Amino acid sequence: MKKYLSLLLVLVLLLPGCGIKRDERSGQPCETMVLLMQSCTTEYEETASLFHWYFNDEQRQGNGKDEEYYNEKEMNALLSDFYGLEDLSWYDAAVVRMEGVRAFELAVLSVPSEEQKTVVTAFQEYLLDRQGAFTGYEPEQAALVENGKILTCGQEVALLICEDISGAQDAFEACYGDGRFAAGMPDFFPPKLEQRPDGRYVYTDPQTDDMTLFDNSAILAAWESGDSSSLSTKDKAVLDAAKAVFNQCVTPEMSNYGKEYVLYAWLTGNVTYDQTHYEKKGAPRTSYEPYGPLVQGKGVCLGYAETFRLLMDMAGIECITVTGAGFRNRENHAWNMVKLNGEWYCVDPTWDVNPGINQGGDYVYSYFNVTSDYMAFTDHQWDYDNVPEATAEDGGLP
Repeated sequence: MKKYLSLLLVLVLLLPGCGIKRDERSGQPCETMVLLMQSCTTEYEETASLFHWYFNDEQRQGNGKDEEYYNEKEMNALLSDFYGLEDLSWYDAAVVRMEGVRAFELAVLSVPSEEQKTVVTAFQEYLLDRQGAFTGYEPEQAALVENGKILTCGQEVALLICEDISGAQDAFEACYGDGRFAAGMPDFFPPKLEQRPDGRYVYTDPQTDDMTLFDNSAILAAWESGDSSSLSTKDKAVLDAAKAVFNQCVTPEMSNYGKEYVLYAWLTGNVTYDQTHYEKKGAPRTSYEPYGPLVQGKGVCLGYAETFRLLMDMAGIECITVTGAGFRNRENHAWNMVKLNGEWYCVDPTWDVNPGINQGGDYVYSYFNVTSDYMAFTDHQWDYDNVPEATAEDGGLP
């Protein structure tokens, strides 16, 4: 395939269209342009099955597999679903991306000149949304999106999210012949969020997820009574899994702080983030509840927070789940607050998944028993007036 793409690059330079006026199209299909861009990225060497292609082709003919081709109606739906581009007039379109927890994406849209600004604006918003989706969960992928580019050349607009931006840009420009250079992303300033006098961003629910809390009362009653006969099969599985965690981590002589620490360490070290949350279908509801982390070993932020709340309730430690937002109100997010020695502390188990280890072999957490100010400083937003304020800075130590 790589040899084929190298030959394709040579042929593109010889095809008609080189030296055309800036307000005309490249002359190359967007499919060819995206394939060339992909061949010049470091990700190109990865397994082909990781990539998903979306090419426009009414006849469903081309260089790839049949299922990778879409007619005009289908491509309109994809452009609307991916980038919020509805009722867009376009000549051609092609996208290659990685699903799940990978941010890699290359897209080229060929549009009339009057539609370019619409596409550029949509791509700019998309970059912000994608960065927000990875912030906290996958810092490396968030940084990849932050360094993404939007290019315009002729009547094409290209979106580049990859490790080798310059290589992909060179391939994009090569489709126009010598002397044609793509214009970079126009100046873009996202809407400025309103700030409170204390500097925190005013919270607005982004409504990207259903953040309904899990009712754990039946599980707690069974835990306290020792009788789980009235529990549903699902709730009994949750209780049994939680008991196993307790038997593994908690000892009778532990302080509340000690119990909190070992249960937090177990949760952040043994539960993986459900990558289907990044896909179009989204994560199943079980990943938003304790069942996902405790029984299936995976969850999303609300699942982590509700699991931690359940474990704290079972340990007799006062704990609440805070539902709010991250990345400047662009993504719903959830975390916890615990009360130790009469003081509230914030914890965010999701953003502490797979913590670092110091020279002494101890875990290093960024969001364990921190203040509300620290949470606000690290891009958390919530209903400040109806949630306890965490001000203690001793980390909850007895």
